[in-house]
Amino acid sequence: MALRARVSPPARSHTLPPPELAVYAPSAIGERVWNLIPLSLSLLLISFIFWGPFYAPVPFAILSLAFFVYWFFRSYSVAIACVYGLSRIRRWKQTDWVARYAAGHAHRQAAEAWDWPRHMVIIPNYKESESGLSRTLDSLAAQANASQLVVVMAMEAREAGAAEKAARLVARYRPRFANMFATFHPEGLPNETPGKGSNEAWAAREAYLHLIDDGGQDIRRYTVTSCDADAVFHPNHFEALNYLFLTARDRYRTFWQPTIFNSNNIWDIPAPLRIPDGLSGINRLSNLLLPGSVKFPTSCYSLSWQMLNEVDYWDEEVIPEDWHLFLKCSYSLGDRVHVESLFLPLGNDCVLTDGYWKTLKAHYAQSVRHAWGASDIPYAWRGAFNLGSPLRWPRKLLLAAAVTKVHVLWAAQWYIVTLGLLLPSKMAGSMGAPLPRWWTHRYPVPGPGWHPEKLIDVSSWDNFDRTGLVEPTMWLNLPGVLIALCIFPLLTMIGLELIQRGKRPAYVSRWTYVTGLLMWPLMAVITFFFASLPALHAQWKLASGRGLVYRVAEKGSRSAPVVPQITAGHGVEAEAMGIAGGGQ
Repeated sequence: MALRARVSPPARSHTLPPPELAVYAPSAIGERVWNLIPLSLSLLLISFIFWGPFYAPVPFAILSLAFFVYWFFRSYSVAIACVYGLSRIRRWKQTDWVARYAAGHAHRQAAEAWDWPRHMVIIPNYKESESGLSRTLDSLAAQANASQLVVVMAMEAREAGAAEKAARLVARYRPRFANMFATFHPEGLPNETPGKGSNEAWAAREAYLHLIDDGGQDIRRYTVTSCDADAVFHPNHFEALNYLFLTARDRYRTFWQPTIFNSNNIWDIPAPLRIPDGLSGINRLSNLLLPGSVKFPTSCYSLSWQMLNEVDYWDEEVIPEDWHLFLKCSYSLGDRVHVESLFLPLGNDCVLTDGYWKTLKAHYAQSVRHAWGASDIPYAWRGAFNLGSPLRWPRKLLLAAAVTKVHVLWAAQWYIVTLGLLLPSKMAGSMGAPLPRWWTHRYPVPGPGWHPEKLIDVSSWDNFDRTGLVEPTMWLNLPGVLIALCIFPLLTMIGLELIQRGKRPAYVSRWTYVTGLLMWPLMAVITFFFASLPALHAQWKLASGRGLVYRVAEKGSRSAPVVPQITAGHGVEAEAMGIAGGGQ
């Protein structure tokens, strides 16, 4: 079937549910004011460390202690959740999902057959290597129920050679799936921002025209998986998704989120980056399990096609599409929209270019793009104040507050945890800040007490022999004690990350392994440059109205196999460029 000639997205084939939520404020001035919120809150928290001890000493002491109590309990909760989460992953890997469904559900009246669902996987990509895309497709073809998968190669029309690349991939992999075809997102459509969301929205609408409008298929049997071009799925991923979809209590209001780890090429990246990339997966796993946490879909996730169609797909103007889509569904459809966990690992690539410093720079740029999710803070609060939304007020406020908390602390927590202890103590001891006695009082704690100031402070040389540069006791105030005790969950998470990462590959030297461990004492420096600073950078760009240009991060592996080029025969390219028929 030839590709329909279009210069604009396909006509909507359904009626939007009320209300239709605006992505932006009604006026440019209003939008600028809303976009000041993330940076203003972050700078308020950061600056509070400097002026709070002098001008609001008691509130500062209470609030800072409350934060460190929160940090203490969250650190231990994350460690415990990760231990439990990894055990659940092991159990899910060993589960026979077909047998489990047959034993517990298939006999029920009106139960659908195991192979009734279809799982559409949309792979948006732009200038991705053919070998990298083949790795993702290989992991899909290896699924035990690959015959239930419909794969959509969501290409960008502006990429030179995209049609030929899609043709080769479709020719190679289409026989492995229920269906496979390519779509080509046109360049320069009005009210669009180039990126993953706008590409996926085009691909999903094209697929709707082919499979539902023209093909007469039942949209209710489909899930849609938003798939990164570097994703590597566990072989049982879609059997587990099939089971969850069939047995869900509310399948048409559910997102399914796998446990994503940046594990594909973590051994190949510079040693400093293995800390943020490794811990990111541990944190994502814990967030799926922590009681009371607000769960959001991230990066690669699945939902019913019916729900996606009801909300008119992804907003094409938005770069951070995952949390935004969840907010859009929640505010449009009500309290039933939720996230359920899929406890199977999904591997993603870390940023990796052809040079050490170039990789560090590219990682920073990707971190800025991820932190651009702060743009959802204004959207979330406008949705919360939308009186026409069916979402109840408690849930509205919870979602908006959760989005705000994540992005503001992303920028500010580094300053609170590091400078928030040292500076106020110095201000109270040397500069007369009137902090309460219960906050400044110091307790002896076993551990190395460092005194490098004695090298330059001549007045302390009289008792230099008594304490020296290092003494076996740390003298810490109450917040300091709480932070010191967090070393135990940190060590636990380091160990869990190494376990999850797996055995060191043969091509990775022992020195590479050791250098990764030697980076941990520099964790504070590394997280400043690759977490806190990019978040502030993104919020500054948002507040200044400069916008963000979506740039695809260079990824891959130094050990990635070379995929041979397949020469497409006559007519294959036409099938790849069009929305090929023949699906079940």
